[in-house]
Amino acid sequence: SYCKARKAAFGSSGINAEYGDVVSYDMLRRGVSDVRSLGHTMCGSVEACYNEVFDAVSDCAADQDYLQGVLDRAVDMYKARAQSDIAEFGASNDNTIMGRLINLAMRRFTDLESVRAFAMENLDDGMIADAKAGYEAFKVAAADFCDSGCVDRSAKFFKMLFARMHGRGCTDASEFCGACENNARRFFMARSMLHTIPCCLQDVIEQALEGAAYFRDAYSAEMEDAESYLREAFADQPALIAQAEAAAAAAREQIECVSSVYNDNKSSCA
Repeated sequence: SYCKARKAAFGSSGINAEYGDVVSYDMLRRGVSDVRSLGHTMCGSVEACYNEVFDAVSDCAADQDYLQGVLDRAVDMYKARAQSDIAEFGASNDNTIMGRLINLAMRRFTDLESVRAFAMENLDDGMIADAKAGYEAFKVAAADFCDSGCVDRSAKFFKMLFARMHGRGCTDASEFCGACENNARRFFMARSMLHTIPCCLQDVIEQALEGAAYFRDAYSAEMEDAESYLREAFADQPALIAQAEAAAAAAREQIECVSSVYNDNKSSCA
């Protein structure tokens, strides 16, 4: 299986001792074959499995007593197995971003009714319709990706790309800007069919970008409200706000570098 293969390649800790905590593009290259196998499994089974489970769950969900029973058991399991440990972690780490977020969530969601009230307050018919439309679009894109044989073509492309990106100062896959970006640009400069983004993969990327842009535009007010709420909640921890802002700025920088390489090297697809 995929998980066993990763453990065999990188050791029981999940990370090869050769690299420590750093994930390199060479490590990603060696993992492409496993992801390819997982992709074939998902293409062959996931939709049929999902539909079967969805139909069964839909039938059960029509029974309100059944649905309430499931929710009650989930709450009981959370309280019995996780609540105290999570609360202890939050109390001991309130001066960290994760700890503070946990404490905020635990104060706000004290029981099932508070979760339901939050959902009723923040979810409307438009959001639900967008979620359904997004899922339907994902199903179509996934079917096209699978039916066109894009799993193998994408795997071959990424394996070659990652092989060329490793080295020449590019040792950490989490830092694309700089040496890794330069290696990627050198890969595309070859201008051969083997060094171009498969059109079937590019179609999926473009649809994902369109979806992200729609979400950003449609829910900008909600995101601004969430940011204001978090800034207020972290007002007594300016160092954590600065840490979060620095992390967000670093992530935006990496995304801009990736976007630049992608936009400069798009394939000419019909």
